[in-house]
Amino acid sequence: MPETPQNPPRRPAAARPGRSTTRGWRIGTLDGAPVIVTAGWLLIAAVLVALVGPQLQARLDAGPVAYLWALAVPALLFVSVLAHELAHGFAARSRKVPVREYVITLWGGHTSFTSGLRTPADSAIVSVAGPAANLALAGIGWFLGDGLPGLPGLAMAAFTYTNAFVGVFNLLPALPLDGGKLLEAAIWAIRSDRITGTLVAARAGQVLAVVILVGSIGWPLLQGQRPSVLTAVWAALVAGVLWTGAQGALRQAQAQQRARDVDLDRLATGAHVLPTSGTVADADRVLAATPSVGIVLVDGKGRPTALVDRRALAQVPGQGRDQVPLSAVAHTVPPAALVTQTRGPEAVAQVARAAQAGAAVVILIGLAGQGQGTGRAQVLGLVPIAQVVHLLGGPRA
Repeated sequence: MPETPQNPPRRPAAARPGRSTTRGWRIGTLDGAPVIVTAGWLLIAAVLVALVGPQLQARLDAGPVAYLWALAVPALLFVSVLAHELAHGFAARSRKVPVREYVITLWGGHTSFTSGLRTPADSAIVSVAGPAANLALAGIGWFLGDGLPGLPGLAMAAFTYTNAFVGVFNLLPALPLDGGKLLEAAIWAIRSDRITGTLVAARAGQVLAVVILVGSIGWPLLQGQRPSVLTAVWAALVAGVLWTGAQGALRQAQAQQRARDVDLDRLATGAHVLPTSGTVADADRVLAATPSVGIVLVDGKGRPTALVDRRALAQVPGQGRDQVPLSAVAHTVPPAALVTQTRGPEAVAQVARAAQAGAAVVILIGLAGQGQGTGRAQVLGLVPIAQVVHLLGGPRA
């Protein structure tokens, strides 16, 4: 399954191609992107050998040699998963999207990219490439295995059916499967809204998870049979993986939706603007009319440099208030706290950078040439970062 960044509001520094962000064994590199095998894959390989070995031993009377043949099952599955992920990578590079890494994991694998897929067509092409590779391998396996006797024929049949199943299952229209990405891309293309596509496909993923879990238990009961414990356990594990992936995509889309709807102008409170050379008495005069408004200090060029601390301001003795400079009761604001974007993901990104710089409040400013055309930064208001965080928190998926 492809792991596709979706232009989140707050973007961490992207890892460079060739540098893995996943723990595991690096078994190779393709066009600068490492191929990583995690410990989880070794676990699932051991489980498959333990399950298949006794069956081959009993069916073919092959003795301990059956376990050597059983190793072919995880080996062939590895080829299938790797081909699936490499197909995603080849398709991504054909759309000018660099691959960060290929990872083979407990539940298959994923391919991550250094940037998001920019169009519905990009997303659809990259998503369909993986299942298409598996279906192609299934066709090759069927052709090569036709009439092949004994253990080689059995291994080729397993290879064929495994690839056919992986290809078809991944095309189901539900996230986190590739078919869910196709559904997302279709809605994105029709409505010009990727977030809506993600929300629909993620909900479909949750529905599929429930259907798999309930069906694995309910269907045998409807047939008057007792559900297989092994089947129920595997169904629960698969359903859990699907639910977790769908829920993650859902939460990410909801966060992006909230970021898109952010309007800092609606959260902003007014601010008095005073020069850094002013005194506490100057603050008293402007606060007499509007006591609930904050005070921003600006330098000689009109650039905001500090915020007055109201508690420190109140502690200055009355008789000396006209002698105490405002800079003595103010704290410096980092440059990142000056926010020029007030709406959408870009505004959220600027607020995030301000928070990283240690600011508790951001100062909304108009760019030079805006507002009254003074050529200086115009202070538009103050927004506590905690309010933005609360707004973005929203309900849990």
